Amino acid sequence: MDKEVDRIIRDIRSLKIQGARNVAKAAIKALLISANKSKAKTVGSFNKELLKVGREIAESRPTEPMTRNIIDESYRFALHQIRLRNARTVSELKRMLSAHEEGVLKKMEDDAKKLALYGARLIPDDSVVLTHCHSSTSTRVMIEAKKLKKNFSVVCFETRPRYQGRVTATELAKAEIDVTLAVDGAMELFMRKADIVIVGADSITSRGDLINKIGTSTLAHIARMNDVSFYSAAELYKYSTMTIFGTREKIEERDPKEVWEQPPKGLATKIKIRNPAFEAVAAKYVNGYITEAGVIPAESLFAVATQKLGIKIYE
Repeated sequence: MDKEVDRIIRDIRSLKIQGARNVAKAAIKALLISANKSKAKTVGSFNKELLKVGREIAESRPTEPMTRNIIDESYRFALHQIRLRNARTVSELKRMLSAHEEGVLKKMEDDAKKLALYGARLIPDDSVVLTHCHSSTSTRVMIEAKKLKKNFSVVCFETRPRYQGRVTATELAKAEIDVTLAVDGAMELFMRKADIVIVGADSITSRGDLINKIGTSTLAHIARMNDVSFYSAAELYKYSTMTIFGTREKIEERDPKEVWEQPPKGLATKIKIRNPAFEAVAAKYVNGYITEAGVIPAESLFAVATQKLGIKIYE
């Protein structure tokens, strides 16, 4: 494997690159690097290389359907061009794939702008917004609300053991948004004064369930108990297509050393350490998904997402 591609994959695994959109964009970059450096002599062997590299990139973060969907789309595009005989040489296929990926990146940016505007309109004036972990998508919603001259403050909760909430706090502070960083154990305390909750998404299932950073389910339950609306900002690419057919989305569990790098000597083998990165939030706790197609109820996301991704359930 190319050294630069290998570095990108390692950066994704180690969370140097984090956030579903950022991971997906890095995946596109890695795929293009691999494609452009390919020494394949035929379009068939080139496509096999593309499939192999794509799988390795997708497996770098298991709970990231956005990356999987984009890589699958890229592979299907290349295969389609071969079958139509539009690309008869490897160099032609490389050029076509590069143009396709540039189009995907532009569409992602256009979608993000639409989503941010729809989400910004949801934020009430003179309100308190709660968020969790780091999501470039939900952060963008709040920055857009600031541009709309809305007056609001944000409380973001840290997410141990990697403290991604600090990234959110930093981004919002740079945008001149009134932001408070709090421990995630203080969710109930801050919920009492909250008006809305907006989080990101790593995956959405066919049932409309949200899979997001550990602690999100607690936040959703507390929001429901306090009659506070709970929204997830999520591009439709985050829909997990495999859940249509009964496959459960894999919940990534990370290295226990992130939780406790050096437990007491002599007790290390006796202390069980768990580090689940994500968890599921039942659709009934999600008031709606903020997407590039608008604010969609959880139970309706299946229809909109499958249309966006070109999935045909019935032939």
